[in-house]
Amino acid sequence: MNLLRLLACLAILSLSGTAAADTDNFPAHDNSIGHDHPLVSRFAGSVLTGYQQVDYDRMTLPLGALVNDELTKSASVEGRITRITYVAPPDKSALEIFHNFQQALAKAGFTTRFTCEGNTGCGGGFKFAETVFESVSSQLAYDDPTLPTDTIDATDGNVSGLTAHLARPEGDVDLVLLVAKGADQLPGIFLEICEHKPMASGEVSVDARAMGDGLASTGHVALYGLHFANDSAAIDPSSKPTLEQMAKLLAGQPALKVYIVGHTDDTGSTAHNLTLSQQRAQSVVKALVNDYRVAAARLTAEGVASWAPVASNATEAGRARNRRVELVAQ
Repeated sequence: MNLLRLLACLAILSLSGTAAADTDNFPAHDNSIGHDHPLVSRFAGSVLTGYQQVDYDRMTLPLGALVNDELTKSASVEGRITRITYVAPPDKSALEIFHNFQQALAKAGFTTRFTCEGNTGCGGGFKFAETVFESVSSQLAYDDPTLPTDTIDATDGNVSGLTAHLARPEGDVDLVLLVAKGADQLPGIFLEICEHKPMASGEVSVDARAMGDGLASTGHVALYGLHFANDSAAIDPSSKPTLEQMAKLLAGQPALKVYIVGHTDDTGSTAHNLTLSQQRAQSVVKALVNDYRVAAARLTAEGVASWAPVASNATEAGRARNRRVELVAQ
């Protein structure tokens, strides 16, 4: 029902204001690679210019305006990522396009988490557009590589942005929308959509004996079976088997004291990651003390952000390895 309403709403809302316009620079057809996302229809008359779909990746959600060239608030989500750029007919304003999407998304059940318009609301229109789009622009496939870069541009604050969330039984969806228009350019649209899903890989479980062997041989062991809500210190219920094995190890070695050390990848600011890694380590300590009756004096929580990577942060696989909790012998 959400999909049908969204498709119908975008089609109906965009019928107004169809005055003739100069189409000399308007592309004749869609990009040879790519297609509309099944959840979000295009603005009527738009042409798809760039496309990327990744089975599992990370996506940044703008949740605050830009200050000193940095988003004041953001979050990240992971799952199947689709990125699409369009150009709209030249007789359409960025504001009209944005409001059509805004209304259609609301009617389809999306909840707006952040929205901004113009230099004042977005904190520097050109820089906001650049921050949201440029970091991923080179990853999209284009027939004409210059077209999306020129059109996802904002002159005189002619830019609007939106971050929205859709809760659904088959998996939540997060969406980022950017609509911009530069001087003498076609209106540009950038859609980035994350369909939440677990990473398609086997999980390496570590039992109490393996933990003990790791501590004895190297003094530390990584525990990839500890999972947290995205950008949060809340422990996921799937972490229970690993917590049970940690408690079993500590029960079997009454004299053992350990550091619980939180690690992140290098996405986001160091200050944020330092706080997050510390809070995650503290959550593990709290769970062991409250749920498994481990003496608090035997556990010390530490967070080291991204300062001790075990893989390159240049790839998602490497970042996934770097996001971990380690058990370290005191």
